[in-house]
Amino acid sequence: MNYFLRRSIFTATFTLLTFTVSLGQFRDIERIAASVSEERQKNLLSFFADDVMEGRASNSNGALMSLATVSRLFASWEMIPFYSQTFIRSFKMGELTGRNLAGVVLANGYSDKYIVVSAHYDHLGKLGGKIYNGADDNASGVTVMVTLANLFYQLRNSPVHLRHNIIFLMLDGKENNMAGSEEFIKNLPVHPSKILFNLNIDQIGTTFAPPGSAENYILIVGDKKGREMARAKASNARRDSGNMIEPDFTFYGSPAFAELFFKTSDQYSFSKKGIPSVLVTSGIHMHTYKTTDDHYFINYPVMSNRTKFLFHLIYQISSSY
Repeated sequence: MNYFLRRSIFTATFTLLTFTVSLGQFRDIERIAASVSEERQKNLLSFFADDVMEGRASNSNGALMSLATVSRLFASWEMIPFYSQTFIRSFKMGELTGRNLAGVVLANGYSDKYIVVSAHYDHLGKLGGKIYNGADDNASGVTVMVTLANLFYQLRNSPVHLRHNIIFLMLDGKENNMAGSEEFIKNLPVHPSKILFNLNIDQIGTTFAPPGSAENYILIVGDKKGREMARAKASNARRDSGNMIEPDFTFYGSPAFAELFFKTSDQYSFSKKGIPSVLVTSGIHMHTYKTTDDHYFINYPVMSNRTKFLFHLIYQISSSY
């Protein structure tokens, strides 16, 4: 057998094996994404937004119950505490004690780089005897973040290669000048250059503020680098998640409004440190910061599809850098 024939056979065999492995991994990813359960998301979100939580004000019983619930889930998924021996780190917010929670799904191969998926859990609490449950703001974001943590736990324990570590971060103090994200960035135990990307989830459960006429949307607002990273992978993530969600990067066709809105949530703390960042949201609406922001208004089928889209988006960003 001459050299060129042997080389052709080797190339064809290698290509076939690579295709077979890639197809197998894609099927594993599809299987994991399909495990997203509307019912489980509904149970979790309605728990965070129940009257018994009294609006999850910082340092309240509702806030502590939220932390305890997510800590137990992260531990059951064998996640690694980001803060050495504990998932939770306390800090001072004036006279209040704030608490962030951070768990890590490790890459299934060595990496000293991280992607951060964050969502704030605090809300307004109880004001004037009325409870502000904050179902969309931001029990929805915490629910999606926790669901994503479970998906990546499953992925890490599958044959699929997870290239970088992923931090799942539950932030306090967003309603207090973004104190939780500012504290997280200020006291990072790793150099900021080790964090490749931050995806922050804030209000993702409703369909009241579409950029067009369809409800199958998700708004993505980012700094220049973060927006470029997300946009580069958005088409593939949409395709791989079944074309159920249409990502929108225009923010209602107003770059100036997008720039201002980007500064209103926790991704801005990352961006100021030079970390590429995006906010993913379904937008503000008539119930935002009102007592009517309750779990009855959450669109669970759409939120589930948004979760699947974000799972594919984060995985593809992690695979590329």
